[in-house]
Amino acid sequence: MTAAVTSTGGSVADDRRFALGAWAVAAVGLWVVALVSWHLLPTDPLALDAELRFVGDNLIGPWTSFDGGWYLSIAERGYSFTSIDAQANVAFFPAYPLAMRWVGWLLGGQPLVAGVLITLAAGAGSVVLFSRWSAERLGSPAARWAVVALVAYPYAWYLFGATYADALFLVAALGAFTLLDRGHPVWAGLVGAVATATRPVGLALVVGLVVLAVARRGGLSGGLRAAWGRLRPADAGVLLATGGLLGWMAYQWSAFGDPLLFSRIQSAWGQETGPQTWFKLDLFARLRAVPCHAQSWLTGEVTTCGTNPGSDLLYTAGIVFQGGLLLAGLVAVPWVVRRFGVAYGVYTALVLAPALLGSQDFQGAGRYLLAAFPVFALTGGILADRPALRRVVVPVSIVLAVVLTSFYARGYYVA
Repeated sequence: MTAAVTSTGGSVADDRRFALGAWAVAAVGLWVVALVSWHLLPTDPLALDAELRFVGDNLIGPWTSFDGGWYLSIAERGYSFTSIDAQANVAFFPAYPLAMRWVGWLLGGQPLVAGVLITLAAGAGSVVLFSRWSAERLGSPAARWAVVALVAYPYAWYLFGATYADALFLVAALGAFTLLDRGHPVWAGLVGAVATATRPVGLALVVGLVVLAVARRGGLSGGLRAAWGRLRPADAGVLLATGGLLGWMAYQWSAFGDPLLFSRIQSAWGQETGPQTWFKLDLFARLRAVPCHAQSWLTGEVTTCGTNPGSDLLYTAGIVFQGGLLLAGLVAVPWVVRRFGVAYGVYTALVLAPALLGSQDFQGAGRYLLAAFPVFALTGGILADRPALRRVVVPVSIVLAVVLTSFYARGYYVA
């Protein structure tokens, strides 16, 4: 029996081994960086007083900060809510913390250890599925560079242990698209339901699956009526992907009387909808304060613009960088459409749009971009064709990943 071969001659098994190897090398490297930073380097002064600071044990501590505390509260005590004006864990979707609870029970009551393991497993699964998805569209050489682009991405530490839901969402999204590609719309919908129960951008996956289901039956040529006539009853299985979101809304309606509470409470984090958020006025305020922060940081003088100028400067640099990455991802959408089809272009645009329209200053955009896996595949194709470019981009990306992982491990709010 001969091994399956990709379009340019590489075997599927070889691609899988390369993907797992690349993920393992990146995981080991970033774990070493995180642990060394956690134990030997100074922490962010602001993190010592931060309300959501969570300290784990000596091994997993670097990976359990920030939202890890919220997820832990859900895994241990369930959801709670007091006021729309106060931060509460009802803002966080249920799939990841419930998995922490169930796997943690199997581990003898260790939900944080479970969270780290779930992220590791989902990260490895994501890289393998992404490798296969890319190889089928680009061929093995470009697919391998796409894997490198993903695991060396400056914010890829969310695939290697951080107690956040992004790795679980990515593996579910890739799994759903892969299943639909293989002609299994019902299974695609069921796996997609995991994604919509994991992160609020799950609706982007639902729309992407619907568009892909139509495209598989000949697309929109001849109009909507013709496309509708070509669909099969089983294609409606992709709509099962809405089940995660609808179930979450039903729970919030039953428990708290508001099916959209998870969205409304975002204002407690300063993420109100409106011009303040749309036009990133908070970002411009931070940019105006840069000279003051820089003067205070360089001279040691006490100023009126803040007491921790180093942290403020790092935060501002981070959100500007993340905003640039987000805009690059959105600019890439037309090329995603041309290379991979309308469904993946629509999915990419919709998965990134909330970070553009719903974030007050682009914080978190670097993490959100992980879900836009077609952009990383597109990057792999570019790197494969341009050796001189990859000799610059890949090392710079790795250095940034190391630096940002170190900052994250030490409690700096970098994504």
